[in-house]
Amino acid sequence: MSNNLKTKDLLLFSIININQLYKDNNLENAELVDFTVAWNQNIYLLIVQPSKEPSKDWLIAPFNYIVVEIKINWIEQRVLETKLFHLGILKFQFHFLRLLNDNFLLLGARSAYREQGPDSNAWIISRNGTIQSRFCLGDGIENCIVKKDGTIITGYFDEGIFGNYGWSDPIGKCGLIAWTSDGTVIWKNDKYPIYDCYAISLDNEENLWFYYYDDFSLVKTNFKEDLAFDHPLTGSMAFSIAPCKKVFLFQGGYQEYNKFYFFSLKENNLELEQEAILMCNNNRVIVKDCCMLSGSMLFLGEDNTLYGWEFEKN
Repeated sequence: MSNNLKTKDLLLFSIININQLYKDNNLENAELVDFTVAWNQNIYLLIVQPSKEPSKDWLIAPFNYIVVEIKINWIEQRVLETKLFHLGILKFQFHFLRLLNDNFLLLGARSAYREQGPDSNAWIISRNGTIQSRFCLGDGIENCIVKKDGTIITGYFDEGIFGNYGWSDPIGKCGLIAWTSDGTVIWKNDKYPIYDCYAISLDNEENLWFYYYDDFSLVKTNFKEDLAFDHPLTGSMAFSIAPCKKVFLFQGGYQEYNKFYFFSLKENNLELEQEAILMCNNNRVIVKDCCMLSGSMLFLGEDNTLYGWEFEKN
């Protein structure tokens, strides 16, 4: 990006320090696997602890899973309540946590196709740890969104599109799929040549937006009609959408994943406007991971603190 680009400070607020969370709850050898803002505006963390049970297959290795639910007042920028749900030992390696109705969807990015069929990498689990159902959403899952009505949306990376781990006819070969909450396909991309679905997001009306390799176009769809926009950025892995649907915050592209840029939508093109400088209490936040969905965003700093920011509602 240009060195002469104007900048704008993003004033983040601190939500929780992950190291302190581990200490306060005696979570030894814990690891943060995923964090997300759900459709109800609560924040959910997926934490894993290694199990002592041996396993020869890393895909179905047992781990102890814990879900953290953080209720937050985004306007006042303060945490209201934090709850932990101990799901126990589950024999699968999960990478995503999403709120599905009032249950938890745990989803593994990988699913091997074996002699007896594919791994069920999508597990719906109640808050008390009861497994409600298990099904397969395909291998090579890059990203996942769950809408208010329970619709699951999965985007796929190259191995999930072209095949690996025994898949000769991959489920994700179209690059992007919408499912019912029980794993029935209700929509597939059949128009855009997706080789890797880099990023997906929703606007405040829950229209799906996606950005993909190798056209690097940004597409908006309601699963019936769509619009495609040219985008000058290459390689971004996350973005968020202002309520006006004319302003976007994108994670930087290749080699710039800890940078963020504002773009504006003008006719059929996105134009670069400003670099966002992430700040909290007059200190710059160096980001090592992020979750950008709709207008609410989470940023995990190098200090292992989770920060929040959202677009103004008006």
